[in-house]
Amino acid sequence: MQGKTRCPYCDKNVIVEVPDDAKGIQNTKCPNCGMNIKVNVDTEEKYNWEKESPIHPYVRRIASSKPSIAGVLLIIIFLLGVMLGTSALFFSKIVSEGYGTYEAKVVDENGAPLHGVKVYLVDENLTLIAETNESGFFSMEMAAGKHFIELHKENYITLKAEILVFPSNSKVFTDGFIMKKGEGKEAVKSPLAMTADLAPIVALLIMVIFLIPLIGGVFCFFRKHILLGIIGAVFGILIFSILLAISILFLAMLNLVFFIGSILSIVALALLILSRKEFGREVKY
Repeated sequence: MQGKTRCPYCDKNVIVEVPDDAKGIQNTKCPNCGMNIKVNVDTEEKYNWEKESPIHPYVRRIASSKPSIAGVLLIIIFLLGVMLGTSALFFSKIVSEGYGTYEAKVVDENGAPLHGVKVYLVDENLTLIAETNESGFFSMEMAAGKHFIELHKENYITLKAEILVFPSNSKVFTDGFIMKKGEGKEAVKSPLAMTADLAPIVALLIMVIFLIPLIGGVFCFFRKHILLGIIGAVFGILIFSILLAISILFLAMLNLVFFIGSILSIVALALLILSRKEFGREVKY
């Protein structure tokens, strides 16, 4: 008798021959690719062999190394994430090396730029280092890291601001300050300076987020839940690509790490797609 089935080797729907009185698992051959396959002809219903196919493949696929390689790559991506999170803990020290260009804009309460605001570096003495232009901008070259500056303008409250200067030769970020009319002094912290204070929280968040590739990588070894592996790989591509774009601007020393992470994520995703049929099925090692 004949029956329709799908060959697990050539992935084609084919008609195979088995003995008329066959029961249980039978050996047969795919007429398309010639591979020997096993089919199960047991069924509780009567089928019209001309129209229906109660034959089901019962084949152990030969496992490839693609899922395992993808798993290894995803675990490496996790380790790169841990390294990145660890570096965030030392963020303040990293950005305190070398010199950088600091730029900021000063406006009044209505958002209008303030011209002629004098900018002093707070040290043992106040040192005039810059003054805002007609557009309210000022910039200065100084050592990277945290500094305190004071913004002075007649009839306005003086601002004593904590700032963060990144080690870069270009004006990557622009801070903003709002000066109110009045007298006295007010302490503020620039948005960039706040990033250094948030570094420990960011480091912990990075390490937790990068558990996604780790979980996906572990399941790759068991060839289960391919979606977790794909999510981990796509996550790696997005995160490392974004970080690479950012690091090109002001943290060139991390470019190689982010580039490698992006490439490994892409390779892992490709391997998972190529070996998707091995997930959730019985395979022979």
